[in-house]
Amino acid sequence: MNENRYFPQKIFVDQRSLEFPLTRKILQRNPSIPVQTIQDSQELIQKIQILRDPVGEGKKYLLLTAQRGDFVKPCPCTPYYLGCHYYILNLDLNCPMDCSYCILQNYLTNPLITVHVNRKKLWTQVDDFLNGCANRIVRLGSGELGDSLSLDHITEHSKELIPYFKKKRNVLFEFKTKTSNIDNLLRMEPSDNIIVAWSLNSEEMAQKEEKGAPSVRARLQAAKEVSQRGYRTAFHFDPLIHYSGWEEGYEEIVEKMLEVVDHSRIAWVSLGSLRFLPPLKGIIQKRFPRTKIIYDEFIKGMDGKFRYFKPIRYKMYKKVIREINRKKKRNFPIYFCMESQELWGELLKKKPRDERDVEDYLSSSLG
Repeated sequence: MNENRYFPQKIFVDQRSLEFPLTRKILQRNPSIPVQTIQDSQELIQKIQILRDPVGEGKKYLLLTAQRGDFVKPCPCTPYYLGCHYYILNLDLNCPMDCSYCILQNYLTNPLITVHVNRKKLWTQVDDFLNGCANRIVRLGSGELGDSLSLDHITEHSKELIPYFKKKRNVLFEFKTKTSNIDNLLRMEPSDNIIVAWSLNSEEMAQKEEKGAPSVRARLQAAKEVSQRGYRTAFHFDPLIHYSGWEEGYEEIVEKMLEVVDHSRIAWVSLGSLRFLPPLKGIIQKRFPRTKIIYDEFIKGMDGKFRYFKPIRYKMYKKVIREINRKKKRNFPIYFCMESQELWGELLKKKPRDERDVEDYLSSSLG
């Protein structure tokens, strides 16, 4: 699909990462972008960190470096609320889009858009991880610390990930995105264990709070094309944002979603409400002085995050769940992201005992 694709103003390459095959491929594919080799990526990061808007400045540049930690990690779920036993694949850090509520503004110390290029280590670690989970189906995705597809025209991650995971029968691999950057996916052969997932919001919130992201309608058109190609899709209404007119806004998007996508190809839908750690509020106030989303009825939850009062969350979840159930033609799992067992029981009529229970519930979509 045609869209305003991201290209950095400059590519910085860590000296120790120059000879990795992925580094060479990225530089060969993008000969018009200036390249600077650096000895110490930490020194570059520190220079960006002291600027007036390090998050915004970091989005201008691409850093190619090696992953020195683990590629596969448990999703950093919040304590005291029910998680879903999800694992994340740390291929990239940061995102060229600039959503006002994005947790990465506070969560990551490295503000540059970063691609980890040491692929040999990646495949070794993923092999080891999946071999250690041979007796169950795990959910693994690449869209937590950076958008899964926003750089795919530069990195072509999907061309490696899809053939690899197609051969693995004990994993559901999820590309989570807000983009319509699906050209590489459409050229490849899909598999039932490859999920392409979109983060959705109301059109009003997308326009006001998701700077640089395609419209929700563009995302749904991409989802339609991917679904028609034979991939499974998923959708994440997270964060649901409470504002004047939210009922009509989310009803419209649910209706449009279920109009354009084959219901039998939907793997799951998740719901989560706006939540943030106290330091993020100050960052949002500074970077997005016109936003109103942080000035509502929030309480500090057991995990220390601000979240809407339970009656607000309850009302929003109930509305979206009702609209999905009213319009869906085939059954698919709906689940909460970082919510209480109490709300699970009240609104989804399920009360998972723990994260493994949630994993089993969602993994059933493979069958």
